[in-house]
Amino acid sequence: MAQFNIKEVLVRAALDYTGPHFPEWWKMNKKKYGLPDLSAINSSQLLGAKYFMKLILSHKGIAFVLPNEPLVSIGLTKTIVKTVTVGKYKKGTVKEYINTDDYVISIKGVCINKFAPEIYPADQVKLLNELTNINDALEIEGNPFFELFGIRRLVIEDIQFDEMIGESGLQKYSIKAISDTDFFADLNEKGSTTPN
Repeated sequence: MAQFNIKEVLVRAALDYTGPHFPEWWKMNKKKYGLPDLSAINSSQLLGAKYFMKLILSHKGIAFVLPNEPLVSIGLTKTIVKTVTVGKYKKGTVKEYINTDDYVISIKGVCINKFAPEIYPADQVKLLNELTNINDALEIEGNPFFELFGIRRLVIEDIQFDEMIGESGLQKYSIKAISDTDFFADLNEKGSTTPN
């Protein structure tokens, strides 16, 4: 049975990583440029970074464990409505409306059968396809990385099964998703303008 490191396979597949060109330099700088660690960092440092993690999504009590600890990254953008100021000496814009959008989530992984790496991982691909076919929000089960951002549900927007040339037993996948939060109307806002 062939021995392999699943995280190294994932990095090669997701990030086109081929290993250090200068082995001696790598030995001295490995800690500085190694894989990220979730310990001893705060949430502001996590935003936009990529991390390996066990990821379990569920829908109506059925749990889906994503194959082989995928790489996950989280990003955030804002919608800002700007109006240009008028006048010869006026500069800049007036920001009339600022809103925080949903978190954008990227999940990249590799399907591989750990016990028979030469056989195509059809079961794992089928699981991902079933997960993507759910047209509803998915619950994120007990994940501390997502919890740092208050993300407890997500909606899958897109999945790609990419080619892996010369690797018949591997299937690279990438998922794009957005966070989902409950919407509550604030009835107090309706009557917030009071007469003088």
